[in-house]
Amino acid sequence: MKRRRSGIPKPPKLPRPPRPRRAGRRKLPFAGIACAALVVIGAWLISWWIVPLAALVATVLWWDWPTIVADVTWGAVAGWVVLLLIDSLHGRTWALARAAGGAVFLPWGLLIPVTLLFAAGLAWSTSVLAQALCARISARVSANS
Repeated sequence: MKRRRSGIPKPPKLPRPPRPRRAGRRKLPFAGIACAALVVIGAWLISWWIVPLAALVATVLWWDWPTIVADVTWGAVAGWVVLLLIDSLHGRTWALARAAGGAVFLPWGLLIPVTLLFAAGLAWSTSVLAQALCARISARVSANS
């Protein structure tokens, strides 16, 4: 062992423990991206009713993914955020938030997060029900085959 100038010996080098490896790469959440795109495009056609419809379509297409409910929920929220951002470019969002916040007895600053929770709740509940229904249909079809 070499001694340092201070007289204290250098500690021995120990081997590093192995780094834990990931089980696999995380998949790109196509269901969330599709749901967000459907919400953004369909909002001009069907208004807020597109949120549960987009969640239903995305969940039925990818029902067997284990993270489908979370992906669809976050996709719907992302789509709703894009709509709010587009609407805020016109300058009407804060005036509407003040007026609507006064009508529902909420501070106007809380109305934006409440609308995001509304979109998330609609998408989550639709996605949970659609996934359960698809799993039940799949179990019946495979049992009859």
